[in-house]
Parts: sequence; structure tokens; C-alpha cells
Amino acid sequence: MIKNILQESFILKERGFYKHAIESFYKALEFEPNSVELLYEIAECYLLMGDEEHSLNYIELVLDKEPAHLLTLKLLRNIFINKKAWQEAVKTSYNIYSVSQDVKDLVEIFSLLNKLKNYAEVAAYEVDEYSEAEIIYQVAYAKFFNNELNAAQELVNKVLSKNPNSKKCKILSSKILFKLGDIQGSADILENIEVDFTDADLLNFYGIVEQYLGNYKKALEYFKSAIKLESRNDEYYYNCASTYFKMNEIDIAKKFYNLAISISPKNPNYHFALANLYYSQHNYKRAMEELQYDFFEANLLKAIILFDTGYVALAKTEFLKLLEESPNDDIVLDYLRKTEDKLKI
Repeated sequence: MIKNILQESFILKERGFYKHAIESFYKALEFEPNSVELLYEIAECYLLMGDEEHSLNYIELVLDKEPAHLLTLKLLRNIFINKKAWQEAVKTSYNIYSVSQDVKDLVEIFSLLNKLKNYAEVAAYEVDEYSEAEIIYQVAYAKFFNNELNAAQELVNKVLSKNPNSKKCKILSSKILFKLGDIQGSADILENIEVDFTDADLLNFYGIVEQYLGNYKKALEYFKSAIKLESRNDEYYYNCASTYFKMNEIDIAKKFYNLAISISPKNPNYHFALANLYYSQHNYKRAMEELQYDFFEANLLKAIILFDTGYVALAKTEFLKLLEESPNDDIVLDYLRKTEDKLKI
């Protein structure tokens, strides 16, 4: 009889009748009340219904009886990921790997750590000639963000030697070359990759490369495509603004800087960029209003504005402070000479 009940339960589950399947699994539990497999099936059905709380109740029952039940641990990890409880997801992933010793589960750990920007932990992993391609990629990705660029490129090349058509490795290689200053090399790689107009981050990168090459209209197309996908990403608006500024489209640039600031009002770089725009238009009052953050570039622009508006002695005091911070800065040294010349008159 239980065989028929189980057969019915799995058919219902396969067809998506999860609530009905749960009732059927309950019937089977009457025959096998200690079955962790049946408890797992009920937990999964509840999760498939979107009922995480009931699913967690049954996951707890399974793990109380069998703490190393792999499928249940993976179910628990998925719930943590859905809830964006990343630290719990990582901890559970380590538990899974300790049981399975499966490379795929190690990849999942590295992927989560990279998502959490714990790059140093992944970058420290020792890759050898026997390492799986996906492991090597995850370590290369971590090394890239850990600013170990040459090591990252070496690992990417290893993966590409095994899988020359790996799109994500080509993209990572392009990003590495860009960061190393080889803009054309970066662009050459992207040119041979079909553009994915569903990936906002990638579209933004395409835009940045085109901007550096001076292809401003093309860059704007990519940035605006990224905005369509992620309308609350301040970086994309900022990149549009900086591109318009380079095109001398001042009013449109101002609009996009303000949009970026509206989304991320405490980002000092956005305020500095807008201040620089106002300065370029000799609107010193508005420029000074945007320079409320204390960092070298902002303080330098403040000092330059003081100099340009005739407050030479005060400007000199500010330039001397900046000189202490950066003794070899050519701009500071040049303006100090100018202030000395002005004060001698």
C-alpha cells in the first residue's frame, strides 16, 4: 500500500500539485514515521509552494535525525540564499562540502564568498594542474578584485586553454587588461563576444571601455541600456553624466550627476564631479556647495577656487596643507608658485 501512496505522491509533486503531494506524503509517514526521506520531500514541497517557514520546520526535523543529510542541507542553503542571509548560506555550504567533498559544492562556497566580496579568502586557495576549470575561474575572479591582476590573468589563461569558448573567462580577461591599462586589448576581446543585453553590469563595462576609447555615443547606448535593466543603480547614471561632460553636453551631464546623487546622496565622488562641472562653467558658488567632503581632490579644487576668486593668501594656506599631504603633487606646487607671484605684486 505504501508503494502506491509514494507513487501517487511523486506524481503529484512532479505535476506541481504540491499541497496535494504533501497530504499524500503525510499518509506515507503513518507507515514510516521515522523516514527522513519523507520529511525531506514534505520540506521541499513546502519550499516549492513558497512557504519557507513550514519548509524550515521540516528541515529541522530531518537534520535533528540526520545532521549530514545532503539534500536537506542544500534545501536549507537555498532558503538562506533566498532570504539573502549570506553568512548562514556560506556556513551551510561549508557543511555540505564537508559531507560531499564534491567540487561543485566547493565552487558554490567560492561563488558565495565572491558575492560577499570576501575575495582574499578565495584568492588564497592554491590552484594546481588538477583543479577544475570552474574552481580556477572563481579564484581568478577573486584575485582580480583582490588586485592580483597578473596572477588573475595567468589563471584565466589556464581556463581558456581548457575551454577557449568560455564567455565569462573572456570577459574577466577583458576586465583584467582594462585595469592593467591595455584598453585596446580589452576592447578587442569584447568585440568578439556577443553583447548580452540582459546583463546590466556587463553593459556598463562595455560602456566604460567605449568611453575610454572616445566612442561617447556608443558608450551612452550601453549605459542607458544598463539603466533600463537597473533603474536604481547610481553608477550607471554617473557614467552617463561623465560621458556627457566629456562631450561638453553640460546641461544633460548636470542632470545625470544629480540623478546619481539622488540615488546615492553621500557618495563624495559624485559631488566632486558635479563641483568640477560647475567649476568648468565658472560657477564657483555652486561648485563650493558640492565640496562638502574632506579628501585631497576636493580640497585641491576648493583651494583653486579660492585662488581664482582672488583669495590668494587663503588659497596659499590651503595649498601648503595639501603639500604636507602630497609633497610632490605637480598641481599643488604649480599653484604655490602662482600664489607666491601674486602675493609679491
